[in-house]
Amino acid sequence: MRFLFLWTSVFLIVASSCKKSQQSDFPNVNVEEYIYLNNPASYDLTSPGGWLYNPGGLKGLVIIRRFVNGTQDDFAVFDRACPEHFDDNCSQLVVSDDDTFLECSCSKEKYLLFDGSPGTGASLGMKQYGTNFDGSVLRIFN
Repeated sequence: MRFLFLWTSVFLIVASSCKKSQQSDFPNVNVEEYIYLNNPASYDLTSPGGWLYNPGGLKGLVIIRRFVNGTQDDFAVFDRACPEHFDDNCSQLVVSDDDTFLECSCSKEKYLLFDGSPGTGASLGMKQYGTNFDGSVLRIFN
């Protein structure tokens, strides 16, 4: 009886400490996009630190060309829907003037452009999509 009480107590403590992540509520939108880096519209992605907006995802995509671990063929793609307010009309993220953050116009939460991690006022990271780069074409998928 004491053993059962102990396991029940442990289960209740663990279960009550678990919060449902709002990120899991983010809609799963099918994404299959191809970006051709030789296209003039993709010029901003030809060098590390460049970024551009692209249609797709829930509220659009932001594509960043990073330079990680000595390779310039590293890209990150995030949904422009604010993770905190993805259902609201005001939730499209916009890149800051200094190209450092994405900012949600609903409540001014900020997210790091480089990796989508939460910044000022944010508690959830941005929705990220998979990428594959063959040297000239960037494939974006989930």
